[in-house]
Amino acid sequence: MKLELIPLLILALLLLSAGGADVETAEFVIEGDHEVTDHRGALIVGDATVTVPPDAEVPGPVYVIGGELRVEGTVAGDVTQLAGVLALEDGAAIEGRLQHVAGTERTADGAVVAERTAVEVTRNDPGPVAAYLPTALATLALALAGAWLSRRWPTLLENVGATARDHALISLTVGGLVFVTFLSVFVFMAFTLVLVPVSLLGLLLGAAAVAYGVVALGYLVGRRLETPRVGLATALGVAVVVVLLEASSAVPVVGDLLAIGLLLTGFGAVVLTYFGLRRFEPVTLPE
Repeated sequence: MKLELIPLLILALLLLSAGGADVETAEFVIEGDHEVTDHRGALIVGDATVTVPPDAEVPGPVYVIGGELRVEGTVAGDVTQLAGVLALEDGAAIEGRLQHVAGTERTADGAVVAERTAVEVTRNDPGPVAAYLPTALATLALALAGAWLSRRWPTLLENVGATARDHALISLTVGGLVFVTFLSVFVFMAFTLVLVPVSLLGLLLGAAAVAYGVVALGYLVGRRLETPRVGLATALGVAVVVVLLEASSAVPVVGDLLAIGLLLTGFGAVVLTYFGLRRFEPVTLPE
């Protein structure tokens, strides 16, 4: 599942719950091509193609957060489009309200929509300063955090950085496994309204762990500057790592893989060392 679908999925579940529908009966279609002829409860279309064929009627509500919803029959309830593609073919009917927030909509002349609302989103072309300002602020925050940590508790960054450097493959593997596992757990918890705050808190902690890994990698880079001012060296090292991550995004596929690999390696080292509280020693087999 694409990562960008997670916040949209949580938003769809919150809207679903606010509308009084039963969240536990909601079906989330993640991938593939599906033809829906009879469905009970809400339907959430993710990174998939879902078709309501002619002469078929689904009750709704239906949320489109990605992929494509192709309606050739009837949706008796509401349809909310947050992203993706919504195609209403000739003979299609939405007997509830169609709420368009974002995404692409194609409506044939013979399609019927009982009620339609739209959220207008005005997009302004940001200038170069506005475009890079979030990255600059994030870099500054990470650099300041790195400078503070390296002066107050250098052992924490030393443990994480040494693990990422000396056991890069293990760190990358652990980082990838933990990331995929926790992502699945958080998405599962998001289906239960009570656990949505826990899911959001978990995502924030995960993002903090990834940021901590970037700081630790910056600490490693800063040590190569051979300056006695460890705080300044770490801050500069963090800036170098962030610039490298940003620059790598300009190279399709290879650059993305490099950036993901660096982030997962740092994240894995954070997990292996319990946020730097202990040094990681791999298990050795007896001779």
